[in-house]
Amino acid sequence: MTARTNSPRESIFRDLIVGLYEGRYAPGQRLTEAQLASTYNASRGPVREALNRLEAAGVVDLTLQRGACIRKLSLKESLDSLIIAEGLVSIAARFAAQNVEKDGARERMTAALDDVVGRDPSDAPNDPNLARARDSFYGTLTALSENSQLGRAMPSVQIHLLRVQFAKIIREADLWRHEDYRKIAEAVISGDGDAAEAAVHAHFSRVIKLFTDQLAEQGADGVVA
Repeated sequence: MTARTNSPRESIFRDLIVGLYEGRYAPGQRLTEAQLASTYNASRGPVREALNRLEAAGVVDLTLQRGACIRKLSLKESLDSLIIAEGLVSIAARFAAQNVEKDGARERMTAALDDVVGRDPSDAPNDPNLARARDSFYGTLTALSENSQLGRAMPSVQIHLLRVQFAKIIREADLWRHEDYRKIAEAVISGDGDAAEAAVHAHFSRVIKLFTDQLAEQGADGVVA
């Protein structure tokens, strides 16, 4: 089997996401094509393509005058993203359960679950590998749903920024996150669409409550410095 190689655009895109979790990049930080081209030893073309992809994923804002800037979310924007994510993931889980009899579906869901629950968030809550495992878990649900529109919509909810910028809030969810993942995966593997969707709603409702409570404390705008 031929080893998969990443294009310069893909490598830059992935490293910028990893850099968010490692603290090399931060919400509100400006990015210039020249700086990135130097950092990644790449031409302006792949850098521009990576920035365009990051903009499509809601990670950066691009303007003609100021170039690229990593987005900084308000609590209200994050809450809105979580509400949309809840709907998308619940649909993905239901469809994935319906498709679980297809070749390899159960094995893929089991592998994604084992990967994410095998990592302890208390050791390194901003570990890029933990973030990758979580993305893989949701990505597996989306792939098994076989709905192309879900695949296009999921990146728009800015989960990477939300996890990084509001890590302290989300950390409380780590107490029960893995058990929630297990319930979602087990429902999918058993082919129970109702239970899969209910497990997703139960998980997101707890996370959403954390943000709702914090928003009530911060005020109407929920802007955090």
